[in-house]
Amino acid sequence: MIDPSECFAAPISVAQEMTLVLPRGDHEHRCLIVMSEGKPVVVCLDELHQLGRFFAFECDGQNSWNGLHLPGVRIELDEASLSEAQGHFIPRGAMERSEDKLSLRVQFEGRFHSSASSITILDGLRACAAYQSACFLKWQIVLGVGEEKRVLATVDATPITN
Repeated sequence: MIDPSECFAAPISVAQEMTLVLPRGDHEHRCLIVMSEGKPVVVCLDELHQLGRFFAFECDGQNSWNGLHLPGVRIELDEASLSEAQGHFIPRGAMERSEDKLSLRVQFEGRFHSSASSITILDGLRACAAYQSACFLKWQIVLGVGEEKRVLATVDATPITN
């Protein structure tokens, strides 16, 4: 359950902090909005047509995407999902802790092209040693802390193997 003061309906362009946006109907999508390098970026957490999950794009001025905003969410990493994946072998949807930041591997839609890349979710964290990183295949989006904490979404980016 969420308190009415914790949410509001709006286009994604109004987000100013890490925000989970929930769909209100079939034509909206569950997404996470993050401030990556000072710009709002939307990451689709659900399948998006043929583009798949973890498709991302900058959302400045984007008024055609709407939903129920839950601002002020946090990310928690599942330590049991640590992976040996390094560098370009990190699967889409995985979180990587390296340098002084936490990054999310996405398919980023730029103005002229689409490419696999990492977007910064958090920075200014305690620095990892040089050339060291940790990859997490499972993580969750939470709101609140302590007894007030609620898990709003869980993500599993474990690659499917045949």
